[in-house]
Amino acid sequence: LDERYTIVGRLGAGGMGTVYRAEQAPLGREVALKVLRRELGRDPDTVARFTREAKLLSQLKHPNTVTILDFGQSPEGLLYLAMELLEGEMLSSRMRDMGTLAVDDAVRVACGVLRSLDEAHARGIIHRDLKPDNIFLARVHGRPDDDVIVKVVDFGIAKIRDGEHSP
Repeated sequence: LDERYTIVGRLGAGGMGTVYRAEQAPLGREVALKVLRRELGRDPDTVARFTREAKLLSQLKHPNTVTILDFGQSPEGLLYLAMELLEGEMLSSRMRDMGTLAVDDAVRVACGVLRSLDEAHARGIIHRDLKPDNIFLARVHGRPDDDVIVKVVDFGIAKIRDGEHSP
């Protein structure tokens, strides 16, 4: 894609597009590459809004927020967003497999989500789609399997408050 990314496999799909495992060609690092539906790249207003929002989202640096590494539009018109590749599972999967979370685990997840949202809100970004499918429990290499970091993902329908707290 865009002579910068080699698609390795499909990770999932949603209403706005598809997320792939990809290699960032110049650096040789693996990323999660979200490619938006083709028709979204045909509307100049959508492209302008995507670019503005991607620039703002890329400024979010909190460890509990998925890191945006790159974004752009391919010559074919596809809008894409490259993010850190996370290993682990969605909170929704953990809840489906294990049932109700232990109180300590639930508090740890809630605190991670709140820390992520605190930074986003300070920059005028409202997530608007917070649910277990958009909370990722990422494994950290070199740490025990039960030691995860909570990551808020998919700011795809976030609302940006105009004129407030710009980076």
